[in-house]
Amino acid sequence: MSVALADLAQNPYASPNTVAVPAPAAPAADASPGSLVLIILGFVLVLVGYITSNFFLISDLYHVGFGPGGKDIPSPFASVFSTPALQWMLYLACALAFVAGAVMIASQRFNPLAVVAYVICPLIGIIHLVGAPLRIAKKYAEAVATVYLLIGSALAFTGATQMFRLYGLADPGMAPVGASLLTEVGLVFVVGAALKFCCMPASAASPTGDIVVAELNESAAGI
Repeated sequence: MSVALADLAQNPYASPNTVAVPAPAAPAADASPGSLVLIILGFVLVLVGYITSNFFLISDLYHVGFGPGGKDIPSPFASVFSTPALQWMLYLACALAFVAGAVMIASQRFNPLAVVAYVICPLIGIIHLVGAPLRIAKKYAEAVATVYLLIGSALAFTGATQMFRLYGLADPGMAPVGASLLTEVGLVFVVGAALKFCCMPASAASPTGDIVVAELNESAAGI
């Protein structure tokens, strides 16, 4: 009825429009599960990178005693990667594999088909939960990504500094393992935040810029 009165007010000779215009349907929320391929690939990269970098290679580089009675036992990679330079290169590759796998898992929604990966490896579930705020952030995506970036930078810098300080010591204990984990976790935070910034829409990333552009358009229209 209100539509018909509005039509008559604008044009008294127009026939009243009695057909109600349906309201636009609200877009349905995307509840599709995460990519099974990315989750499984991330699972493999996390396990291989985590174990190889933080235990085998840290043992070779820092002579951490993982053997019986705290004895230093060379890892299976020591015969092939016999020099510290080669061991550091392999460590870097495995650490980056862990970072890439963790980002893959944290960026994907829960997939029921991959529930086994979350159950048999608590580390995968922890990565998924820690990345949830960054993954689901919409309105405050920029603020959340900034927090992750700051935390990750602090963790990575602290861990890398400790690794540099402990290298070459006669008996560093288990401290190099903790420093390595701290560095890798920090890099996961940094890479995840960087990807969030890259995938963020322009309107969400710079709302102030949209306001300025709107004001300029209004000024131009007034002129």
